[in-house]
Amino acid sequence: MGEITSTTINQLILMFFFMAIGFIFKRKRILDAYSSGTISRLLVNLFLPAMVIRSFSDNFKADVLADKAMLLLFSCIILLITGVMSIFLAKLFAREKNENGERVINKNTQGIYIYSFTIPNLGYMGYPLVQAVFGDSALTDAMIYCMPYNVYIYTLGMYFLTEHKTITFKSMITPPFLATFVGMALGLIDFEMPKVITRILTTAESCVSPCAMILTGAVFARMDMTSVFRDWRPYAASAIRLLIIPLAFLGLFKVVGIPEGWVLPCVAILAMPLGVNSIVFPEAYGGDAESGAKVCFMAAILAIFTIPVVFALL
Repeated sequence: MGEITSTTINQLILMFFFMAIGFIFKRKRILDAYSSGTISRLLVNLFLPAMVIRSFSDNFKADVLADKAMLLLFSCIILLITGVMSIFLAKLFAREKNENGERVINKNTQGIYIYSFTIPNLGYMGYPLVQAVFGDSALTDAMIYCMPYNVYIYTLGMYFLTEHKTITFKSMITPPFLATFVGMALGLIDFEMPKVITRILTTAESCVSPCAMILTGAVFARMDMTSVFRDWRPYAASAIRLLIIPLAFLGLFKVVGIPEGWVLPCVAILAMPLGVNSIVFPEAYGGDAESGAKVCFMAAILAIFTIPVVFALL
């Protein structure tokens, strides 16, 4: 339990350090009014595509897919269940009054909560914690388990998080979307990239986390921070994301008799807080970045207490 808590706190300290940098720089006007948009566009158009290509080219191998086919199918089923469930849940969180006093669904806010309940924090929180607590073998299974999640993030995920909810061919062709299929193709043909290209991708990928956290802090700086704690939705969404979803599936798996090798990566990943894409994508393409920031912030704080509890039950 102590190791889990320590690893979680260390990851969160790194997260909040860069968030604080973004917050202070924005409040002190070191970052101007255009900086958030610039950072988000760098993330979406350069750093994230590099990360996606590197990740899929390394992991999306034909032999891995054949060996872990059932784990991937299991992941797709869980993703489908949580994805459908999130659509209905999100409506409860997106109701607000319009100018006429009528209760309506805010589509941008609904998209944030659909993503929140479907996609946990994979790379920054999930993988390091699984490796630290359960070892390299569990990390490999977790990364394979998350392949369908990564496809979702850069296709449907981007659709839910951005302002325009009409799918067209043009709207789908974003750099992360293209990078997903480029990485898949490179992985399937087992293409060995030149070392200089690998270093370029790895260096660009290393910029993702600090830039995303700085952007998150900058978004907080333009908000009334007390609203984060007055709003019931971040608390409720965090409880669903961190406890209800992973524990419900854990109980179901034990009743049904799902193999332990599948249960561990699934529940461990489901127990993670919300990732920062709920801020990055809306900030880059239009959307409700502030709602994403609220849930991200609250879930990160509460995860210190919830992750050890869930991991202890595995």
